[in-house]
Amino acid sequence: MPKAIAFIDGFNLYHALDETSGSGVKPYNTYKWLDYWALGKRYTPPSNDLVAVYWFTAYVPWKSASGKAKKERHRKLVAVAKDSGVEVEWGKFRPVTRRCGAQCRAQYRTHEEKRTDVKIALFIHKLAYEDAYDTGIVISGDSDLVPAIEMASAVNARVSFVNVVPIGRSSAELSRLANVDQKHMCIQDLVACRLPNTVALRRGGRIDCPQEWR
Repeated sequence: MPKAIAFIDGFNLYHALDETSGSGVKPYNTYKWLDYWALGKRYTPPSNDLVAVYWFTAYVPWKSASGKAKKERHRKLVAVAKDSGVEVEWGKFRPVTRRCGAQCRAQYRTHEEKRTDVKIALFIHKLAYEDAYDTGIVISGDSDLVPAIEMASAVNARVSFVNVVPIGRSSAELSRLANVDQKHMCIQDLVACRLPNTVALRRGGRIDCPQEWR
């Protein structure tokens, strides 16, 4: 049976789910508590066997109470994802200095996420070269991944891709690739893949959904 591998751009998906509507609410907030294996399976062609799911993410470095709470929610989701068989691949945040705006000379220190896009690209290319998959399921709307898909196709002409654009986003550049079947994530997909509020782990124990995501 043909093999499929899902590559999930964690930050691209998270920011789509964290989007605030015009009325000031976050309509997809509860779906941050997602079953990533189920999400990959949902977009796997019926003729394929999903053999791996890679989730590319990073912990935030904020030292504030809200930052620590965010990291704890993330830890819970990571534990559940690993228990289901998802491979978690880590990026990192690094400190940077930025200006407050075009007309403002003041500078401020913040952090920006690094390495995730490069890691996704490397995995797409490397695993295609190793003939590890027939179908790559790329869950991201980031057009920076176009060269990775093109190079993967160059080293393995048999591979094809399903590009799943996170809810509320678009990616025209990814849709124009010849061997890419683009799909747009919808609310039904999120409903189908949301984890239960209490997850029983295979290895024993339970993890409860963070209150902020209920």
